[in-house]
Amino acid sequence: MKKQVFLIALLAFAAFSCSKKETPVEKESNTMLEEPKVAVEEQNVKVSVPTPESGLEFINASDCRTCHADDTKLIGPAYKDVAAKYENTEANRKMLAEKIIKGGQGVWGEIPMAPHADLTQAQAEAMAMYVLSLKK
Repeated sequence: MKKQVFLIALLAFAAFSCSKKETPVEKESNTMLEEPKVAVEEQNVKVSVPTPESGLEFINASDCRTCHADDTKLIGPAYKDVAAKYENTEANRKMLAEKIIKGGQGVWGEIPMAPHADLTQAQAEAMAMYVLSLKK
């Protein structure tokens, strides 16, 4: 009798332990669920003609250094790598300024660059001018 009770208990235990409902493991994703909120200090500097120096000031006042460095790839490409890829032309400065303002993805990998809609076109062009000035 003890053997039968033990056998039934063992079978019941095995049946319940094998019927565990497993939840699927979610894969990690690079998709941003929410656009990061970036606070950029108000700049009292009016940019009439963008310069590399004013671009560096705007870069340092923004969150750019979180993902970019001059010489080293961090999350995003190194500024010198960007400068090596693009000629320092007005068209490229405007294109890069648009990427800075609107954000982008795919040129340097799958990790998206957050948009910086709080920057003016002149500020973003100054930032692009600084980056492109690093070309060797």
